[in-house]
Amino acid sequence: MRLNKVCTAQLKAFLSFLIDIDVSSFNEKQTTLSSNHDNAEIFKNFIEIMKNGEGEDILKQILASDNITSHDIVSTGYRKTQLEIFRMLLDEDYISEYKKDILNNPSTQDEKAWQEFFTSNQWIFGYGLDYKFQSILQKEFHTSNTDAAGKGSVITDFLIGDKRFTSFVEIKLPNTALFSGRQNRSGCWKLSSDLLDSYSQILEQKACGEIKIEQEELYDENEELITQRAYDSKTFLIIGSLKSLEESNCSAKEKKIKFKTFELFRRDSRKVDIITYDELYERAKFIVEHTS
Repeated sequence: MRLNKVCTAQLKAFLSFLIDIDVSSFNEKQTTLSSNHDNAEIFKNFIEIMKNGEGEDILKQILASDNITSHDIVSTGYRKTQLEIFRMLLDEDYISEYKKDILNNPSTQDEKAWQEFFTSNQWIFGYGLDYKFQSILQKEFHTSNTDAAGKGSVITDFLIGDKRFTSFVEIKLPNTALFSGRQNRSGCWKLSSDLLDSYSQILEQKACGEIKIEQEELYDENEELITQRAYDSKTFLIIGSLKSLEESNCSAKEKKIKFKTFELFRRDSRKVDIITYDELYERAKFIVEHTS
């Protein structure tokens, strides 16, 4: 719902008021919330945003816009919070805490934990992968049937799509090695088997998935018909981190060769868009911080 001019003016006045006061001194006894549940929740979110160290900047960005929707403030604050969780998840020490406190399942595999995080934050795919992206159509999409023994199903981590077409997403881990331990030939470095295997894997997922989507009537986990088509679908591989290479102890010459090898490989891999975790984070961070 988009607010009319009167509501927009009132909301801007209220936000300006919040910027000028010390919200941290508020408590439930001093604050009377509307009996309307939605309004009460929105007001509580205002307070939480202002208590956040970046709250004032967030509200100023919203005040600069003439098109304020009823969920702008909540979504802006939420995405800022989720970006911080994303940043912490890139530190291997935090993922155990995330699985225990957020997922309530310490035994969750790391890759599954990342899958859950991206499922809860589909907007990151929208900002980081393809601006046409609108939603995750199916998590753990089975792109092929099993063999006679009930084995061998090909599964992609995410089937995503815009209004008309599908894309395939395979995620690995931020700590997945991009390079092997030795130089291949002069001027290039040997890529890791994990990277090459993942690259082959998503190409197989795409090949099987396109056939299945075009030949079968498919429904998602909510039993809704998947109407998007698969015509040379885009594929995305999220893997590893370039930051780990930047911070490594190898020589400047070795770093240069590795960066060059990786960039030449993915630029020539036109069928697969290879994105490292730190790049995905930086893309989402830039868009969130520059969206008003």
